[in-house]
Amino acid sequence: MADFKKRLRRWFPTAETLEQTRGFGWLGHYLREHPRLWVLHRRGVALGVALGIGIGVFPVPLQMPAAMLAAVALRANVAAAAAATWLTNPFTMAPIWALAALLGSFVIPQADASAAAPTSAAWQFSDPLSWPAAAWEAVTSWGPALLAGFPLAGVVLGTSAYLVVYWGWAVLIRVERRRRLTHRARA
Repeated sequence: MADFKKRLRRWFPTAETLEQTRGFGWLGHYLREHPRLWVLHRRGVALGVALGIGIGVFPVPLQMPAAMLAAVALRANVAAAAAATWLTNPFTMAPIWALAALLGSFVIPQADASAAAPTSAAWQFSDPLSWPAAAWEAVTSWGPALLAGFPLAGVVLGTSAYLVVYWGWAVLIRVERRRRLTHRARA
């Protein structure tokens, strides 16, 4: 764990370098006053990752600055929050949107069960040029359920990420302690 932290610290800028970076000067000064926002500890990193993923689920611009501001407000690790927003990318957006639509359909059920049938009929797999129109029709048919599902997906994925990072970090600490104890016993 100590080696992993050392490698991460080499990649992370310090509060002094952030203070000298144009656009982030205000953040460097704030991080110097509140070093907990930048220190690698289990709760701060887990909360930062949860915030980054929870905010990154929403398909809006400026996800990273929003996650960083939320991390500052909630005293989480700022770098972890910024890095976790990169989980949402063109490859992961389809499963995230599907999860959001599924979760939203539990909250806002469709009025007519046959409403989803025309969207599946619109897919003509032999004609790839019709795929964007069919995909747009499917997304617009999800409308309210998808919009209600984004916050739910953010909460579900953020909470899951928090638990995975928090407990994964605890497991790494236990493994490192056992390794040290066996190394000391041999010496």
